[in-house]
Amino acid sequence: MNLGPVSGYSNGLLYAGWNQDQGCFSCGMENGFRVYNCDPLKEKERQDFTEGGIGYVEMLFRCNYLAVVGGGKNPRYPPNKVMVWDDLKKKHVIELEFSSDVKAVKLRRDRIVVVLENVIKVYTFTQNPQQLHVFETAPNNQGKTIQAIADLHHYNVRLSFENCLYYNPRQ
Repeated sequence: MNLGPVSGYSNGLLYAGWNQDQGCFSCGMENGFRVYNCDPLKEKERQDFTEGGIGYVEMLFRCNYLAVVGGGKNPRYPPNKVMVWDDLKKKHVIELEFSSDVKAVKLRRDRIVVVLENVIKVYTFTQNPQQLHVFETAPNNQGKTIQAIADLHHYNVRLSFENCLYYNPRQ
């Protein structure tokens, strides 16, 4: 859930989202990010940056990789870049740059999916990501289509809008 530029609560929270099994959630903050375990509720990771905020955090299950996008009043990274953070190395290990702001990101063990305002781009999740697919979408300023990735392994992609678009190149 992107809380926008100002959450209204002076707590620095910019984003909150679940991992794939809802066992953890991550928070993008004006000064870094946090990762919490749900049961029992406990902070698992805290990364503070003096240089700026994180407006989007996507976890990959419970492993050490997170996709982050800069945000807030003073973004740590430009909002048009996806940085894959390795929490064991405490640095970003993959960088993807785009011509427009990133609206959302999803991770799978083998894929990075990036949502821009008018397009969804799918990459391999490797040290040097390769672009696999580009799907044009209707204008999507809030990145809502990200809930839609159904089964990239079989090239089925379902994009969630108010009206549903279903793409299957096998048909």
